[in-house]
Amino acid sequence: MSGAEHLRTTFNNLLSELASWFGREGRSGGGLAAEALKRADTDTYRRCRSEADPGALLDQASALPGALAPAQHVLACRALLDWTCWSGGGLGDGVSARLFTTELVGPDGHIPADDVRVGLLVSAPHTDYPLSSHSGEETYLVISGEAEWIVGDEDYRPRPPGALVHHPAWMPHGRRTLNEPFLGAWRWSGDLNLGSFKVEDNG
Repeated sequence: MSGAEHLRTTFNNLLSELASWFGREGRSGGGLAAEALKRADTDTYRRCRSEADPGALLDQASALPGALAPAQHVLACRALLDWTCWSGGGLGDGVSARLFTTELVGPDGHIPADDVRVGLLVSAPHTDYPLSSHSGEETYLVISGEAEWIVGDEDYRPRPPGALVHHPAWMPHGRRTLNEPFLGAWRWSGDLNLGSFKVEDNG
């Protein structure tokens, strides 16, 4: 097996692992994401816009105790992943510079799809991702790092690796990391317009 074939195999292993997790979510959007991930191993891989690299932060997050198996698949295929810093509407530059994301499957993803987005996010420690909302229904899989989440009217509470955190469309939600970095996988279904993202006005 050539180096390129090995990389694509590890990339497909990552997609398969994520399909298994989102497939057990119990929501139609999770099932949609799982099916898109399963069929992606037969689709054409493409490079994406890339302007950032989580570097050592990804290594640190993947080595945390309790990290799920997808963390090692991410490391194994990192040469195929193109990252950007998430800069949604209203998100401050200081926060954006600490958030690295890559879309695996979707309109802007390494594997094209027009009905779902699935990607990864790495967050630096001590990063407060403010209350925000968007048109797409979203679920996060916590792969490593115990971040604290707030969803709707709930208080912040920790979500350990293996947790699936659901955000209905337009539901305000936020996340903060403490002493550990965070690695998670996310999926969007419904309205996939990333431009709908907005930081909530808390004033």
